[in-house]
Amino acid sequence: MASVTEALSAAYEHHVAGRLDAAVTLYGRILDAEPRNHAALHFLGLARIQLGDLDGATESMTLAAAVSPDNPTYRSNLGTALKAQGRFDLAEEAYRQALAIDPGHVDAMANLGGVLHATGRLAAAIACLERALPLAPDHAVTLINLGVALTDRGQLPRALTLLRRAVAVTTPAPGQPLGERGGEARWNLAVALLMAGDYAAGWPQFEARRYRSGHVLARPPGVEWDGSDPAGRTILVHSEQGRGDSLQFARFIAPLAARGARVVLACQPELVRLLTTVPGVAQVASIGDPLPAYDAYCPLLSLPARLGLATAADLATPGPYLDLAPDGAQRTAFAARLDAAAAGRRRVGLCWAGAPTNIVDARRSLDPALLVPPLRTIGTRFDDQVAFVSLQKGGPAAPADLGLIDWTAELADYADTAALVANLDLVVTVDTSVAHLAGALGRPVWL
Repeated sequence: MASVTEALSAAYEHHVAGRLDAAVTLYGRILDAEPRNHAALHFLGLARIQLGDLDGATESMTLAAAVSPDNPTYRSNLGTALKAQGRFDLAEEAYRQALAIDPGHVDAMANLGGVLHATGRLAAAIACLERALPLAPDHAVTLINLGVALTDRGQLPRALTLLRRAVAVTTPAPGQPLGERGGEARWNLAVALLMAGDYAAGWPQFEARRYRSGHVLARPPGVEWDGSDPAGRTILVHSEQGRGDSLQFARFIAPLAARGARVVLACQPELVRLLTTVPGVAQVASIGDPLPAYDAYCPLLSLPARLGLATAADLATPGPYLDLAPDGAQRTAFAARLDAAAAGRRRVGLCWAGAPTNIVDARRSLDPALLVPPLRTIGTRFDDQVAFVSLQKGGPAAPADLGLIDWTAELADYADTAALVANLDLVVTVDTSVAHLAGALGRPVWL
């Protein structure tokens, strides 16, 4: 083998050129010869992050930091590997160690702000990111993370300013691909624009979600519908992201059908039976099953952009856009059972946890034991005029002394859940799929 220095240079050339497998092989050879070569360990960790090997990345970064304990960048990038694994407590520790070595380490400060935000400490996140911004005003991660935190705080004018700057500094040279960081900047700008009601600008930027890390966007065979006249054509609309997104954006199938398209929807299996009730859908298939013939396809979340829905009036629906339940007999049966179980009380559905794999789950799901004091207070204040109904599938079980009406074992899919929700006076939820289900059924919902 060439000298270690030459081998490291060759490996790095492969790395920056995107030939990650070749880079990993060369880094491995260097480490066979010099197991404590901290530069090779660090670069190997970075390559493994890019390849999605987070366990391997964490191992390499930990070794690099152990060999060279005074290097703040190694600590910071270890934090990034841990953060990608959802190990936020250890990621925070690694970022703070980097800042103890170098208090002005902008990467560590920017990413620490992201961890603080991800774990629900919004004020602390904003304070941390505000300290980072003057140190490097064009640092993309700082601009994005602070823009997102301010968006969540509702401070949209400044958030938009920061996110527009993030888009500017991540825009590639002509002819170069957008890249993950640029996609992240544009997607978060889109969210802020949509929250601000600027749909004309927001929907086109929303297309940048395709470049976000971890975003899975199916690419069926054939051509993607570009928004041209769909009359007389079969358009395959396919779900993406979570079930809440499918329920929320299903409302945009009707306007596509109104333009003369025959719409086939491919969605998650547990939504198939319910989404057959979407106005304008001609056929519903389960993702993963053989698809029927179609002329073009369109990602579900791209419908507003393709349809040119640019105003609040365009987005409005006259009422519920899902049938209260595909099975009317099932809805009626739940109604009779609730009449007996609730005995005239108001019926409030509760959902206290979302999918644990969601990146924001740490700041939304809660220990159901925390429900006990407020629900007892409500019962006392309103003379037990409220009956609480569980809508929680999976996640931590509620304490028995909550006295919930719990028929969730009978809810095999979202059509079953819809039949129950249709009989409730209110839904209180931290999970977006339950929120959008309630909204689509026209039931009151609190988040």
